[in-house]
Amino acid sequence: MLNLIKYSTKYINQAVNNQFRTSKNKHFNNLLTKEFCKKINVKYGVTVSSGTAGLHIALLSLELKKNDEIIMPAITMSAVAHSILLSGAKPVFADIEENSLNIDPTSVEKRITKNTKAIICVSLYGLPPNYTALKKIIKKYKKKIFLIEDNAECVMGSYKKKIAGSFGDFSMFSFQSSKVLTCGEGGIIVTNDKKLWEKAKVYSNLGYFISKQTYKQTRINLQNTNFNRHKVLGYNYRLSDLSAAVVYGQLKKINLLCKIRNDCAKEYKKIVNNFKFVKTQEYSQFYKHGYWAFSLLFNKKNYYEIFKKKFHENGGDFFYACWMLPYQEEFYKKLKTKYKKCEKAEKIQQKLIQLKTNYSDRYDLRKQCKALKKTLYQIQKKSNLKL
Repeated sequence: MLNLIKYSTKYINQAVNNQFRTSKNKHFNNLLTKEFCKKINVKYGVTVSSGTAGLHIALLSLELKKNDEIIMPAITMSAVAHSILLSGAKPVFADIEENSLNIDPTSVEKRITKNTKAIICVSLYGLPPNYTALKKIIKKYKKKIFLIEDNAECVMGSYKKKIAGSFGDFSMFSFQSSKVLTCGEGGIIVTNDKKLWEKAKVYSNLGYFISKQTYKQTRINLQNTNFNRHKVLGYNYRLSDLSAAVVYGQLKKINLLCKIRNDCAKEYKKIVNNFKFVKTQEYSQFYKHGYWAFSLLFNKKNYYEIFKKKFHENGGDFFYACWMLPYQEEFYKKLKTKYKKCEKAEKIQQKLIQLKTNYSDRYDLRKQCKALKKTLYQIQKKSNLKL
């Protein structure tokens, strides 16, 4: 497996030698934010303690009101819906496209109501959604509908040669342990809107005043017993400087890290293309996939069951089943809220899995490819299928 820490050792040592002090200049958080925004081609960023925290802060920055609705895709991790509920809004689930597996703009438009405040689109497994269609829908409405990108699984993916993360009013990226850039837990939200950025800074940092134009905070103020620190009820969603140092070192190797993931996907795709009963995400030349993971979608559920049984026997690594749709989880059932069903998503979820793509060692990758090829042949033979 890929060892990412080696790229960050120098910066980790600097953060440790600084005794984790961040109050003076937040050294690595500032460096990481500046460098990350430059890569994505956006103006402002706020580092946060997790991707979920990032989505929560983005939503709070929209100043949501009671009954506000946020549209999101039916297939994604439940953390997206969690962030909506934590912000006081209602999640509304849109169905997915059968080929890309991303949010279906047609379904989105059907879900828009007078209460719609924002759309959260997810770059599933690293594939950006159809931003053109989503923005076209938003433009139809006189009221402001915000677009929030969830790029937890997509770093340096692109749509029409524009980097994912530069399309929405906000975009979130995750630094969780499985992601392309990681410090175990963490994330960043980026935006080109200065007002939204200032709100996000406040909400993510315990509600502290941060704007020099509206409030001058000097160290001498901290010795004043009447010093008013907090502007709003905020959250302690700050990223430690040590964690920022870890990601900063990896960011300098981002092209290599993305290439490793894409190389794995290319080898998997060569194998999958030989079998008609399974496919992966389909996309046109306008898209560049980030390949946080490689999807396998079987055309029958029993093929998925055979794969699950045989892949490990053939030397394959642990893989993940597709998440249960959020509104099918027990927690959401207890909310007693009626959600419109997403028929395509419900059907696909039962036959969809994701393979790891972080094999930097060619021997390890060949082993996984061999297991994949052998398993698919076994499914074909067991089911009496033709090539």
